[in-house]
Amino acid sequence: MVDYEVSIFTGNRAFAYTFNHVYIKLVGTDGESERERALAFTSEEVSTFTMSCPASIGKLVLIELDKQPLLIFPQDNWFPAKVEVKSPEGDTYNFPIYCWITDSEVHRFREGTALRVFEDKHDLGRYSREQELKQRGKDYCWDVYVEGIPHCMKAEDPCSLPCEILFSFTKAAEFAFTAVTGLIELKLEHVADCKENWTDIDDMKPVLCCKRIAMSSTELNYGFV
Repeated sequence: MVDYEVSIFTGNRAFAYTFNHVYIKLVGTDGESERERALAFTSEEVSTFTMSCPASIGKLVLIELDKQPLLIFPQDNWFPAKVEVKSPEGDTYNFPIYCWITDSEVHRFREGTALRVFEDKHDLGRYSREQELKQRGKDYCWDVYVEGIPHCMKAEDPCSLPCEILFSFTKAAEFAFTAVTGLIELKLEHVADCKENWTDIDDMKPVLCCKRIAMSSTELNYGFV
């Protein structure tokens, strides 16, 4: 028997941990490990454990991760940062993840060494690369919002974007608070519904009535916009 020391790091984000069971499988050039359940990820940032195989599975190519909900806990989201594996030969392999796992499907992550297409000779490694490219093509593609303006990312609404590029809860709440307070301030100054044209630089001063910074005051005083 040979032992592989596996460390799974949970990302430093709000609600990044999971109450679900996490399973991992190692895939190497000479074979695969059994799918094993990792330790809990309810609060710890890193979980280290040992996976045993009858013989060495060679150079690690990728890992497979999935999580399954418990009977008493519903499906939740998990944000693993990376997986580090120390082989019995003394090599250390790093698998960067940095994405949300939101379902119970098996997700494959290739080893962090940069490989060109012709260098990726493992069948499962090439398949994983192709699937990743296809998924990225679906998630990140351009759309024409209005002819004549720069293209934007194709999405029905902000919530339909990939979890990795969504604003965090705190940032979204900050944006919402700033928008609401700004609109209230403009309404109090009777600027929000104003449809009159600005004919003088002084007409712009009410817009900067509350959140005025030194630069904006200077620019208005000197007649610049």
